[in-house]
Amino acid sequence: MITRYIRKIAAAVFVCCASCATFTSCNDFLDETPDGRISVDNTGKIRALLTTAYPDVTYVRMTELASDNADDLNGDLNGNYDRFSEQCFRWQEVTESDNESPTMVWQGYYAAIAAANNALVAIDNLGGAAASDTLRALRAEALLCRAFSHFMLTNLFCLNYSKQHSQTDPGIPYITEPETTLNPQYDRGTVAHDYEMIERDLLEGLQLMSDAIYTVPSYHFNTRAAYTFASRFYLFYQQPEKVIQYATLALDDNPQSLMRDYDVMQSMPTDDMQPRSRQYVSSTEPANFLLLPVYSTDQYYFQGYSTGGRFNNNHYIGQAEEFFATPWMPSVEAAQQSQNLYRFYWFYSQTYDKFLLPKQPAYFQETNSNTHTGYYRTVVVALKAEEALLNRAEAYVLTGQNQKALDDINVWTRNFVVDSVTYVSGGHYNWDPFEYVVEYSTEQVPNQLTFESIREWASKWGYYQPQQPLPRKRLNPEFVSLTEGSTQEDLLQCLLLIRRLEFLHEGMRWFDIKRYGMKIYRREINAALNMLTLTDSMSYRDPRQALQIPFEVQAAGITPNARPEAEPAAFATWKITDNR
Repeated sequence: MITRYIRKIAAAVFVCCASCATFTSCNDFLDETPDGRISVDNTGKIRALLTTAYPDVTYVRMTELASDNADDLNGDLNGNYDRFSEQCFRWQEVTESDNESPTMVWQGYYAAIAAANNALVAIDNLGGAAASDTLRALRAEALLCRAFSHFMLTNLFCLNYSKQHSQTDPGIPYITEPETTLNPQYDRGTVAHDYEMIERDLLEGLQLMSDAIYTVPSYHFNTRAAYTFASRFYLFYQQPEKVIQYATLALDDNPQSLMRDYDVMQSMPTDDMQPRSRQYVSSTEPANFLLLPVYSTDQYYFQGYSTGGRFNNNHYIGQAEEFFATPWMPSVEAAQQSQNLYRFYWFYSQTYDKFLLPKQPAYFQETNSNTHTGYYRTVVVALKAEEALLNRAEAYVLTGQNQKALDDINVWTRNFVVDSVTYVSGGHYNWDPFEYVVEYSTEQVPNQLTFESIREWASKWGYYQPQQPLPRKRLNPEFVSLTEGSTQEDLLQCLLLIRRLEFLHEGMRWFDIKRYGMKIYRREINAALNMLTLTDSMSYRDPRQALQIPFEVQAAGITPNARPEAEPAAFATWKITDNR
């Protein structure tokens, strides 16, 4: 009960920042006033307050649909969509209400920041980090939570970090104190300033953190989660040496032991994805470093339901760009026929043409047993061992340590891709007794890659074109000079494909697109896969790569993000070249 009430205060504090006092949602606590009727005056209350310093909303649908993991399938003939998803897909300003909308994400992350700030004040009032080991660890958690929420807000509502541009690119307000006035005014600052502040909080939190205070560490900023967050931060901050430092601390000496146990998932039934998705987010899975329970219906968008069928990861993307045109693909027949090529079971919903990985479990939180009403919930894996590994591999490539990068790549492939695959290769009839006998073939899968096998893959598959989709997109990063066809570029292309697979339905592909300057397109594709219409494209530093500041926040005086002056011109219609 105290946790719920403290959350009301923390969220109400945020209302002043976002000027959202009249905004209504499932979070009915926003009408409460921050009048201090609860005194956070002991470590137990601070612990309770810090449970609300983690965002309970998710950006995944926004960034997943904005990335190249979605097409427009059958256009207006396909009624399985909502206006919010269409606006995300088309890179438009979101005007529709939705629990995953920019307004809710802004509100939810700043509410988490408000809780962290109030916890920090309470810790100082009890003597600060020096007063006890418990207060020291609680201060670490509050700082890490504050840094994480600001980091995600910066990367969602701003352009990506750039040594060339971030000193002038608009940032987001970095809030370090609880609200004490009725209508505070905030300056957006710059992206560079946000990164400096995030780093300050992050480094102090890393020095103070301890796992000793956690009963279930994966729901808190435990040490592995904190080091993985640091590796992500410095990857985006373009400091690869520090990425290696912190990712190695997260992984220890045996990263293979921390990879996800797919054998458990493979033993589960395939007619119901819920057991697999619940296993994916299990707190007992060693790979899950930080779990966030959130209000969301993403579990229906990224599962085999009609919901979201128009704008989604269809089987043409899944086959042509993601799962089959890979460095570890055996024969085309083996790859196309078998769902056993990967230890992670991918799921194709033919009815709604969705190519899926079961990651979001469905929960319903009933708040009224009489009317059976309540909230849809799910759990997202915010930080995990696989990310620390892939962050380090990328940093190794950027620092010229190619063999170490390849070693990390092979830790991932050994865990994600099978050693051999069995598939139907043909069949024949027996006449006595009369029956059809299926014939099978077994092929070895080259899941342990070499520089040569990656080079062969890169030379076999050209660069992506919207009418001829392939997994390799031309890269235009500011932070490294790449030569097409070099070992460095081949390794990065392989890593970006692996990251795309690893983070499918987790929203991370959008940030890789921004970091590496990939040009992506909006395509309307028909069910027969023989025609598409290009409707838009997005290149590096397109203003739309920064989600628009919510209109409620703009009304409070926060400057909105710039937008292109003209609507996109219509593109031509193309014939599709099938590369599967």
